[in-house]
Formats: sequence, C-alpha cells, structure tokens
Amino acid sequence: MDKNFLWGSSISGGQCEGGFDTRSETVVDIIPQSREMRFQYLNEPGKYLQRPPDFYPSQNGVEFYENYQEDIALFAQMGLKALRFSILWSRIYLDDTDEPNEAGLQFYDNVIDELLKYNIEPIVTTIHFDMPLWVVQKYNGFYDYRTVELYQKYIQTIVNRYHNRVKHWISFCEINVMNSALYMVGGTVLPPHWDREEVLHQCAYHMLLANALLVKTCHDIDKTLKVGCEVAGTPCYPLTSSPIDYQLMMENGRKNNRYTDVMVKGIFPYYFQKEMQKYHIEMLDRDLIILKENTLDFIAVSYYKSSIVSHTGVKDNPCLEKTAFGWTIDPLGFRLILNEMYERYEIPILVVENGLGTYDKIEDGKIHDDYRIDYLKKHIEQMKLAIEEGVDIIGYLTWSAIDGVSTSEGMMSKRYGFIYVDRNDDGSGTLKRIPKDSFYWYQELIREESKNEI
Repeated sequence: MDKNFLWGSSISGGQCEGGFDTRSETVVDIIPQSREMRFQYLNEPGKYLQRPPDFYPSQNGVEFYENYQEDIALFAQMGLKALRFSILWSRIYLDDTDEPNEAGLQFYDNVIDELLKYNIEPIVTTIHFDMPLWVVQKYNGFYDYRTVELYQKYIQTIVNRYHNRVKHWISFCEINVMNSALYMVGGTVLPPHWDREEVLHQCAYHMLLANALLVKTCHDIDKTLKVGCEVAGTPCYPLTSSPIDYQLMMENGRKNNRYTDVMVKGIFPYYFQKEMQKYHIEMLDRDLIILKENTLDFIAVSYYKSSIVSHTGVKDNPCLEKTAFGWTIDPLGFRLILNEMYERYEIPILVVENGLGTYDKIEDGKIHDDYRIDYLKKHIEQMKLAIEEGVDIIGYLTWSAIDGVSTSEGMMSKRYGFIYVDRNDDGSGTLKRIPKDSFYWYQELIREESKNEI
C-alpha cells in the first residue's frame, strides 16, 4: 500500500454524539425506535413530527460528546490513521440566527485537536442524516432554495474555523439514498397529495448546488483542501437474462449515478436533464455555472451489500448469504462497484463505510466477533484486487469505530463497531467501552500494512 493510504474508521454525530441539551434537534432525533417501521419514517415522518411520547435513541447516542477523549484514545490504541465524523449543524447554529454557537465550535476544536494529538487525520462530513430540525420546520429542508443559503453560511463558518487542521471534507452522507429516504437525507417532508418525484428532483437540484458551494468554499479558502460527497455503492444484478431485467438494472444504475454524474462531470447527463424538464425544475444559468466550475476532488463510497432486480418481483439473491438483518454479504460486489465507479469517473475514491451490522454477545467480559473479522477480511481482499486492477483508492474507513445507534432500525443491538458500548435498545446500560476481538485484529492489520508501505 502507498504510505499515504488512510486506514481508519467512521462515526457520525447523530448516531454517537449525544450532548442533547447542548444543541438543537436534528431530523433523526425525533424518529422513534422501530425495526419494522423506522425506514418508512425516515422517508416520510408524518405524525412523528408531532413528537409523541416515545423513546428516541439518537438523542443520546453513546455519549461521544461526554466521552470523546476516552474514545479517541481507544481509536489511537487501535492504530487508526484517520477518523471520519460529522459536525452537527444543529450544534453550530441552534436556530435561524446569524451568530454561531461558540460552545459547539469549541467542542469540534477539541475533537480535532485530540485526533491530531494521536496523528489521526480528521475527515469531516457536513451533514450525515442529521440536518437541524429547525431547517425542516421553517424551510422544508433542501426543497427550498433558502436552505442552500443557510448551508453556505454554515459551511463558511466551519471551513474557516477548521481548514488548517481538516484537509478532507465530505458534503453529504449517501446522497443517492435520498431516492428512498427523502426526509432523512434532504430534510424534506412530502406534503399531502404532492408529487414525490417532483419534490425529490427539486430537493436534489438544491443539494447538488449546495455540494458545489462546499467545493467552492473549500477551494477559495485553501486550494489544498480536498472535497468529496458520499454515495452508497450498491451494485445491482439482473436476476435473469430477460431484457426487461437488464432494462431495470440500467434504470437502477441511472438513479444511483445521476447525482455523482453532476458532481464529478459538472453537467447534468441527458437522462437527468429530461427528468428535470419533466418535473418543471427551474435550472438557472448561474447555478449551472457553479456546478460546472466546482466539481469533486474525490468520491466517498460506502459499501455494505448488493441488490438484484427482476420483472417477476423477486427481491432476494439466491446466490448470496445474508446477515442477521437481511443484508446480502457480497465481497466481490465491493470490487465490482469500485471498478465501475472508477471506470465512470476516474477520480480518487475514499471508502468511508464498510462493515457488518449484527448482534454481538459478551462472553466472560469479551466479544468474540470472528464473523465481523471474516466479513472485513474478505472485503479488504477484494479492495486490494481493485487497487491491483488500477482503481485509485486513497483510504479505507470501516463502519464503525465504535457501536452507535443504527440508522435503519434505531437499535443499539445492531452493532457495527470495533468497540462495544454497554447500552441496550431501551437506553439502559453503563456505557462501558469494551474492545472486541475485531479491535485487536484491525490493530494488527494496520500495523502489518504500515510495514509494507511504499
């Protein structure tokens, strides 16, 4: 591996941070825990905007806000070279005011300095499914152009503050997941009887503009800064040799690639232009210039699973095993999507999420998660093959460094971390941190890879 390759891991504010009384609410703070229904709420929250009495796990996370020094010391012990985390906009601007919250800014100063103390490179995401709720309530998120202006003020504040210490910036987490989770990604609530696709395309247009403004802001402040946007890499296979299945696969690819096409190439591909015209989205010349002149320096990619399409309605891939939560396990798919993305865009790729979410069990005070080690080993092997094939990958960050509240279920018991946190689905627990077997495996892997740097 190249000596500058970033072996690391990731966390997010909305899943880990807590510190709820020192910030305003985010979109996920008001989504209750529900394995069966939660993702539906992440798309259309409906009645949950009314705040019924319930348990909201994202409000407390695993209290990284209170324990960041202990946690970062553990990350350093593991040998991480990089940590990707999100800055909570809701901690920087508590409401629609002109003045940022100095206490919130100071918290991230402390986190960044603590990381650098251990030579861990900080990588910042500006919104990781954690838009401030006040932006949703006042402007309906990125459906409204005024949110773009608010976002620009927010990013100017944080980039100016941290640019000397943070060199890699990521605008949004999994922007293409907006296709199925409009509220979670775009902060937009679908009004009754409105056309969802029209609302989605308007929201997407504004998010793409906001992404370009982050690129512009970073490059204007410091030309050495590198900017990416995270996309969910999910290769899609046709179930049969039917031309209809192939057509469905092509349409799926377009829906997932259309945002990255604009962010990397600076123009709307013809099929996306036709969609914008169909839904009467006004595309201003001034915006198109900003998009053209401010393209990504790298693509941030998450990878967990692959999918299939079939004109018969079959949704399960008969060739693949599944996790306890029904996600396919497909290491080769990882290599395929890395090659596909690099062939399409030919700019560096930073893997920012890859991991196994499943149940862990404490035995004699330890967590023997060989299943997670096996999953990561197989995916890293495929990533290395992609690199051998010529794909420019600048780093590999797992999901996640420490257990947190899972996005799709809101559960603590769906665990991804190298570090176990003693917190249960009902919020009880001591919050004690326990390194899992995978912690020590990753520690050794990074140590060995560092010996082989060239």
